[in-house]
Amino acid sequence: MRHHGILTALLCASLAASANGQEGGGPPGGFPPGGFPPGGQGGRRFGRGRPERDPASVQLAQLTYQRVEFETKSLTAGKETVGLYLPADYAEAANVERKYPLVLWLHGMNEDDREFHFGGAKIVDDAIAAGKLAKCIVVSVAAPGRTLYMNGEREGNICDLVTKDVVEWAAATYRVSPERADRALMGVSLGGMAALRFALSEPERFGTVAAHSAATFPEDPAQLPEQHMGTVQRFGERLGWNELLGNPIDPAKFAKINPQSIVRGMTDAKGLRIYFDAGSNDRYGFGPANEALAVAMEEQGIAHTFRLIEGGEHSWGGGTIQKALETSFAFVNGGFSKACAANCVKPAPAGPAGGAAVEPKSGAGG
Repeated sequence: MRHHGILTALLCASLAASANGQEGGGPPGGFPPGGFPPGGQGGRRFGRGRPERDPASVQLAQLTYQRVEFETKSLTAGKETVGLYLPADYAEAANVERKYPLVLWLHGMNEDDREFHFGGAKIVDDAIAAGKLAKCIVVSVAAPGRTLYMNGEREGNICDLVTKDVVEWAAATYRVSPERADRALMGVSLGGMAALRFALSEPERFGTVAAHSAATFPEDPAQLPEQHMGTVQRFGERLGWNELLGNPIDPAKFAKINPQSIVRGMTDAKGLRIYFDAGSNDRYGFGPANEALAVAMEEQGIAHTFRLIEGGEHSWGGGTIQKALETSFAFVNGGFSKACAANCVKPAPAGPAGGAAVEPKSGAGG
């Protein structure tokens, strides 16, 4: 099938570029948001040769922010770092009994938790201030910079880290609502792919999943053109992908991480609310790839909302995701339990009207 052949070629192209440090939010030359100078090929975009940005430069009124470490057996390092956002009035006496929704964010290749802080935190803060998003606890996960979000990676069991450890740590440490409806999983690029994979594979874990520029591919890895397969094999050894997926790629292993393959095996999403979008100018071709995913969901009878953003670019590039976050967080807000949804800021009369929730639709949305 010609359409799938094109998408398979794009898989290799995106993985090759990712391995060279170009997959994340910056422009094709590899610059991250904010104009860092090029330098280093470290796994983290804020790593070697790249100056730190001041977190305080992002001014938040509705949220407080800090980077927090906690112990975990899922990582070989024994500890995990997250970006933690709490409601600004979390510690006030009037709120000591209040429970909050939990939103997890998964970053893309060559990023870490801080990419969300400089690209998305202010948008979330503004949405809360406008009454379009209930007060919530947001956790931006710092996975290894070149993770596939799989168990068995050289750095540890990343799937377990996200779906078990982070959720359990947040629930044990902060006042997180125990309701499934109040747990949302979000991500961008490979983080978007992981968010979809985790939620679709175990839909009872989360109430809502929302993904941007998600890396998703056709079902058969054998369709990868030979010249691109050589690139995958070369970087697969260096980054440990061969250990995870096989060399050549094992179709059964590939099917477990690829959203389109997972969808083809589903008939019931168990009430999971699904949102995803991608830009028509995505440099890795994830616009048409996500369109194909939407078609697969429609054919399987899986309710979802999909948006193809005309002229939109990949990930944080060109401001696409920054604008799209307004829509995805409104969608997430629409799934919160009645108790948590009621905890919205009432904006001043002259401000933006309280946001109506975006409801899930069957089939591709505009």
